[in-house]
Amino acid sequence: MYNGILHLHNLLRWIILILLIVNVVSLFGGKKNAKLSLYLMISAHLMLVIGLYQYIAGDLGLATIKVAGMGQTMKNSVARYWAVEHITGMLIAIVLITLGHGRVKRDTDTKRAKLYFTLALLLILVMMPWPFREGIARSWFPGM
Repeated sequence: MYNGILHLHNLLRWIILILLIVNVVSLFGGKKNAKLSLYLMISAHLMLVIGLYQYIAGDLGLATIKVAGMGQTMKNSVARYWAVEHITGMLIAIVLITLGHGRVKRDTDTKRAKLYFTLALLLILVMMPWPFREGIARSWFPGM
C-alpha cells in the first residue's frame, strides 16, 4: 500500500506542477481562472494529506527522527532533507497556493496571486527530489 501511495504522490507532483505553471502563465497573461486555481488548490491539499501519511508511516520522515534523534538527523544532509526540509518547504508552498487561490477568487487585482503562485512554483522546484540531486534523487516516474 505504501508503494502505491508513493506512486500517487509522484503522479500528483506532475499534476500540481502543470496546474501551477498554467495558473502563473494565465495570470501574467491578464486572465484569472478561479476554477483552474481551485483545481490546483485541491490537488495541493490532496498531496498534503498523502505526504503527511508518508511522513508518519514511512521510514524517511518521522521514523528517522525517532530512530536517530533530532541532533543526528540534522547532521545528516539526506536525513535532514526528508525529515525536515522537504515537508517544511512543501507546507509553505501549499500555504502560498491556498493564499493565491483566495486572491484569484476574491480580487480583481491579481498582483498578489501572481506573487503567491510564483513563489510556490519556485519553492516546489527547489524542494523536489529531482533525479539529478545527489543523495536524495528520485526518478522522474518511479515504477515505470
